[in-house]
Amino acid sequence: EESEFVRPPARKGAVLNLHNTKNLRLVITKPQEYSEAQQIVEHIKNRKPVLVNLEETGKEESKRIIDFISGATFALDGNMQRVSQQIFVFAPSQVEVNAEVRKELTERGVAATFEE
Repeated sequence: EESEFVRPPARKGAVLNLHNTKNLRLVITKPQEYSEAQQIVEHIKNRKPVLVNLEETGKEESKRIIDFISGATFALDGNMQRVSQQIFVFAPSQVEVNAEVRKELTERGVAATFEE
């Protein structure tokens, strides 16, 4: 007798809009080395959105960092949004980063919006 394993659909909780949530804190990071990527993923696992600024990171290191974080974010059912060429927002599954938030981050130059 053959049986087929059917994976149940992933359960997702309520989605929080990053723009409308007052108590939700965005973690700001400026990783310099690939070894820092794991700590960034830990924030996402702990349901915290993370802004990753790679403007001062080398090209090869940046690629490795983004590959690792985006893969882990995908595995956690999260999402990634590019704010600028070297700035990204990674959010857990229950946090939504909409176009309005991306526009605001871009207009404010990110650094003016958030303190490190």
